[in-house]
Amino acid sequence: MSGDGALRLILYSDGYNHPFARSSEALASIARGFGLAVTITSDLADALGQLQPGRDVLGVNALRWSMTQFERYAADRPLWAGRLSSEHLAAMTDHVARGGGLLAMHTAVICWDNQPGWLDLLGGGWNWDRSHHPPLGPITVQPLAAGAVPFEAVDEAYHHLDPAADCEIMATADAGEGAQPVVWRRRHGSGRIVVDALGHDERSLGTTGHVAILQAMLGWLCERETVHDA
Repeated sequence: MSGDGALRLILYSDGYNHPFARSSEALASIARGFGLAVTITSDLADALGQLQPGRDVLGVNALRWSMTQFERYAADRPLWAGRLSSEHLAAMTDHVARGGGLLAMHTAVICWDNQPGWLDLLGGGWNWDRSHHPPLGPITVQPLAAGAVPFEAVDEAYHHLDPAADCEIMATADAGEGAQPVVWRRRHGSGRIVVDALGHDERSLGTTGHVAILQAMLGWLCERETVHDA
């Protein structure tokens, strides 16, 4: 990524039925330890407005979608249902295409079902006809980098996210139904995208193995190979 000044993670954190304040602060701590300046906002327009085009990493740790799949969500729709405008999708797509980074965490793969282009940008995500997850609990995560060892975490292992052929799978998770791809990376234009479908809460994000994955993925997003303290 080009430009002067500190690299930044602009983190959009907001949404339904998850401890986003805690998980976003845990993610921010990892990013700050890596050397990134971090801003957390619950307003997507604000996040997009803060981006240095083609430079910063935009993080999405949020859950906003139509909530129309099941009537059990009906009472929550007025407060929590969300749509992604075409203008905001274009801004995110352009940011990455021009050389920026995008980090999509956990429920980001469920967001914004009104815009198929969002999952096209991520290279995969939640499909209401196929995807599911076992209850929050112990899972085994296998990083696929050379020499990496598996680790245990308390998390939700999303199943059948169907990453596209151009996605490089970086980790799988097994909650008793076989290994599922849960971390991947891909390129779009001059930019880079990482999807980490783990990270339900701060317990997962505090696990040493998960921290190591995120450090490596931040390094790739920022085109840096080494990790250092801030």
